[in-house]
Amino acid sequence: MQVLYGFHPVMELLKSGKGNILSVFLDKDRKDQSAEEIYRLAGRRNIPVKRENRAALDRLSGRAVHQGILALTEDFTYSSLDSILDTGKENHAHDLLLVLDSITDPQNLGSLIRSAHCFGVRALIIPKDRAAQVTPAVIKASAGSALYTPLCRVTNIAVTVEQLKKEGYWIYGADTTGEHYCGAVSYNRPTVLVLGSEGTGLRPLVRKKCDCLVRIPMAGMIDSLNVSVAGGILIYEVMRDRLSTPSQNRSQDPREGSNEPRK
Repeated sequence: MQVLYGFHPVMELLKSGKGNILSVFLDKDRKDQSAEEIYRLAGRRNIPVKRENRAALDRLSGRAVHQGILALTEDFTYSSLDSILDTGKENHAHDLLLVLDSITDPQNLGSLIRSAHCFGVRALIIPKDRAAQVTPAVIKASAGSALYTPLCRVTNIAVTVEQLKKEGYWIYGADTTGEHYCGAVSYNRPTVLVLGSEGTGLRPLVRKKCDCLVRIPMAGMIDSLNVSVAGGILIYEVMRDRLSTPSQNRSQDPREGSNEPRK
């Protein structure tokens, strides 16, 4: 079991109808409209609501910033890779997945999930080991969007990228030394964006598996962005490309003009 905390995560959990919520806890001194909305939604699902003092809520949340609202739930449920691939066949030509290669900061993971949800990423894929997992802190940082966007855990990112290639996806890796600006290629195809870790970026083997390495134009003295910011920019660029009129300045094939075959 886990304790989910904060207004938005608990609200979205109740609205989504997902997860087995055992009980909801509210600060007994909180009588505002937000607390009443939580109480009403919990009642619709026959979930018990308990009024507790602030000290009790602090203990339940591990002294996290809970805003006087908590929910006791079962652990987060991940999607399987097979289920993600099967669902993607419904609109394969415009499918968009986000692969995170060893993101370790829960705040970054939560922010990326939030951006992914807002900009139309259908699912995220993360490694099982040496990376942040979906926790109450991540769900809170995602403003509850982790409850709507499927997340999958895999043993090996490089092997998974290879499998996605076989399923018809084109793999775009984010790298500060990428050969293409992110706005210079077309993403009007089944697309996977791959982001590397906060400190070292993409691992060499994962980088090698990418069809194209893209970079974000920079004007400052510092040549890198926080990974969650970079991810938001890249995801938005995919969405913008797909909504805009095709431009002659965008290469339809990231290897256009090259004799190098797709690996």
